[in-house]
Amino acid sequence: MGLLVSGKNVHKTSIEYMEQCFRTYSGHRPSGKVLDIGAGGRKQAYRKIWEAGGWTYEGLNLVAGEGVDIVIDDPWKFDLPDASYDAVISGNMLEHNEFFWLTFLEMSRVLKMGGLMVHIAPSRGVEHRDPQDCWRWYRDGMAAMAKWAGFDLLEATTDWSPEQFAFCDQRAKYRRNANAMRKTMRTPDTVWGDTVGVFVKSVEVGDTLGMGYVRHFAQLNSKAAE
Repeated sequence: MGLLVSGKNVHKTSIEYMEQCFRTYSGHRPSGKVLDIGAGGRKQAYRKIWEAGGWTYEGLNLVAGEGVDIVIDDPWKFDLPDASYDAVISGNMLEHNEFFWLTFLEMSRVLKMGGLMVHIAPSRGVEHRDPQDCWRWYRDGMAAMAKWAGFDLLEATTDWSPEQFAFCDQRAKYRRNANAMRKTMRTPDTVWGDTVGVFVKSVEVGDTLGMGYVRHFAQLNSKAAE
C-alpha cells in the first residue's frame, strides 16, 4: 500500500489551501478534468472545490469508497491513458506514499503538457499511519520533485513551526534564513505545518531526469543479467 486509503487525515488547513490554490492558479484556465490521488473520506471537500469551478473531478485510490471513482491495484502504476487530465492534485497523500518519486512520474504521464498540479503534505505532526506514515515535506522537497519529474514549480510554501523560528533567532547564522522562511509561509503555528507545491508540466515524462535514471538502472540490470 502506498497511497492514502481512507482520506480521514485531511484537515482544515489542507482544505483551505486547496481552495486558495484553485482560486489563484485555475482561474485563467478553461475548466477541464482533474485527478485527485488518494481521494475519499473527508476529501469530498476537494471535489466540491473543483466541481464548483466547473471542472470534472475524478478521485483515485487503492480501495473503493465514498468519493473514489477509480480504484487501482498498484499505487505506482495507473491504468490510465497518457495525457488524459488537465490537472492532478493530492492532499495528505505524499507522506503515506512509500515511493512517491514513482508516483510523480505517473502523475506526469497522465497530465497534459502545461497541465496544473497541486500537492499538500505536512512538514511535521504525529505519526498517523494510513496504512503507513513515511515522510514529511519542506518546500525544497517540492522543488526537488519538480526537477525529477519535469515540472516548473510555480509556488512552494511551508508553515514553519514557532520552535524553528526560536532556534534560528537565537543563532546569528540562521537569522537571515528565518526571515526568508517567514515570507514563504501561509499560516503561523499550525499543527501539521503544511507544505504546498504548485506545478506546471513542462517536460514529457520520457524526457525527465527521473526517467533518465530509471533507464540507466534498468540498463545496468540488463547488463548484469547477461
